[in-house]
Amino acid sequence: MSNRLSFKRIWNPKTQRVVFMAIVTLGLALGLVLGVREASQKPVLKIGEPRVRVEGTTATIQITIKNTSAETAYCPTVGIAAVDGDGLDLASGVALPDLTDGRLAPRATANFIGTLTDLTQTEINEKLDEYVAFIIDKNPC
Repeated sequence: MSNRLSFKRIWNPKTQRVVFMAIVTLGLALGLVLGVREASQKPVLKIGEPRVRVEGTTATIQITIKNTSAETAYCPTVGIAAVDGDGLDLASGVALPDLTDGRLAPRATANFIGTLTDLTQTEINEKLDEYVAFIIDKNPC
């Protein structure tokens, strides 16, 4: 019984407030540190603007990818997509390396080309907003 009474005396509203505030403060500080760290990190693989050629309902997309790393070579998998005004994919695919094996040495640049054939003329005329490229996987090699 005396253990129960002493616990109730220690765990009072004032102690609860102090513990709560300590947890909130630690959470805020950790969130701030992780947020600043994430915001300051630059992507290792930089994606250039997609260059698009459309013939009928077939879109050919060329993308330049640059490896900004000074030490690591990458063999990236590059995705492409035709996107509507809401950001939803109308069609998507994978771009393949052009004239190389896809290995990006440190500080090297390579072109990737992909083709989208799943678009209809109606989607191109009425829904299509833009073509985008993105890194699916960095794949260090």
